Amino acid sequence: MNSRVNEIPPSPSAEPSALDRSQFSGKRAYSQTFAATIGVRIFGALSGVLAARLLGKAGRGELAVIVFMPMMLISLGELEFSRSLIVESGKSDKVSPELVSTAFWVALTLGCFEMALLAVALPFFLPADKLSLLTSARLFGLYLPATFITVALTGIDQGRGRFGRFSVFQVIPGALYLLAILCVIWPTGRISPGTFALASLTAVICTAILRTVQDWKPIVGSRPNLALAFRLLRRGFSFYIPTLAGLALLRADMFLLVRLAPAAAIGAYAVAQAVSSGQVGVINPFVQVGFADVAQQTDSDHALRAVARHFRLAQVASISMGILAIAVTPWGIRLFFGAEFVSATTATYFLIGAAAFWGMGETLEQGLRAASHPRLGIISNLLGLAILLGLGVPAYQSFGIAGVATAVCMGQAASLAALIGFCVFVLNMKLKLFWAFDASTFHELKGVAVSLLKRLSPARRRV
Repeated sequence: MNSRVNEIPPSPSAEPSALDRSQFSGKRAYSQTFAATIGVRIFGALSGVLAARLLGKAGRGELAVIVFMPMMLISLGELEFSRSLIVESGKSDKVSPELVSTAFWVALTLGCFEMALLAVALPFFLPADKLSLLTSARLFGLYLPATFITVALTGIDQGRGRFGRFSVFQVIPGALYLLAILCVIWPTGRISPGTFALASLTAVICTAILRTVQDWKPIVGSRPNLALAFRLLRRGFSFYIPTLAGLALLRADMFLLVRLAPAAAIGAYAVAQAVSSGQVGVINPFVQVGFADVAQQTDSDHALRAVARHFRLAQVASISMGILAIAVTPWGIRLFFGAEFVSATTATYFLIGAAAFWGMGETLEQGLRAASHPRLGIISNLLGLAILLGLGVPAYQSFGIAGVATAVCMGQAASLAALIGFCVFVLNMKLKLFWAFDASTFHELKGVAVSLLKRLSPARRRV
């Protein structure tokens, strides 16, 4: 390994490589993705509140049943194809029409195949008292091909460093859905779970159409390449296995509680999860930008330096948001959920810590995937899962939901420690590369914040 990897990267003011200069601006990319994340969160919160208020508890539950399976299959069924496209487009001097066409048709094929499987599986998944929702749930299956197309084509945008367009298409579905609720559903009084699901589906389909129009000429003017398609899917599958391991670590706590705890304890734990997950959204920009930046690097030393750089930025954000979340937890639980959920406070503290470790680990693991080291994430996630499963049951029996939350925190911490250990002992990176609290890191974060504020300022929007 070249010794340059073992050095602290140059300060943010230093000149990046030629590839970075031509395709990637870290400050601009971060400001654009943070702005998109804020928009997504705002539109999601407003539409969620309106759905709950207009539909009521039972109607909101039926809406959740309709959208659950397609939403779950987005994570499980996309096979990390978009990640593969980020790598493919990032390492190319120019995106070929053949790549765009192949991406579109593979995404459409995957989405339609999974939609057909979903249509067959839904009657077996839905309980007898929910079969009245079968038609709406099957129709909502169109969400799969529409989303796969958008994710695939915006994956190419990520790979090319075009985070402006990528960010816009992150926000459009939520904005259109909220618009449909405010301008169509609410005024007309057609308030039902089916109409809300249809509004959400229409927003996603419109987004897919708008994004497809951007690349319509290469899609219809070039044939998809079968060999390229298999190569993209094969690379995506190498990313998919660590994704499954990460999902297992992320969901195992609820799996244990469903089998160990009464409904009241599960409800309290769900509140702790809701509070702790509020900080997770801030990590998405680091994952999105970091993966694309690393994928663009053709030199392994530069790739690993980029991995460490984005990890340091995510480290500051994760720890800062964790401290803020811990500070507001005691009154936040009482104010938003009620005094009956105060017993979840201790569990919330540990889950906030787990979320901070997860944010750092996710950024590092995704960067290592982009740098062609996906196996390290598999091992680290499985180690964390083993610790969680091994400690979770006795911890619950001794300390209740706080014990399970402690096991989650220890599992995520062990997974992060394993990743850093692999970087140090396997990839020969210096341990000091993973320490974020220095002047250069804060200087770069300051630049990102200034860029974001300029992007969100009223004066800029008027321009």
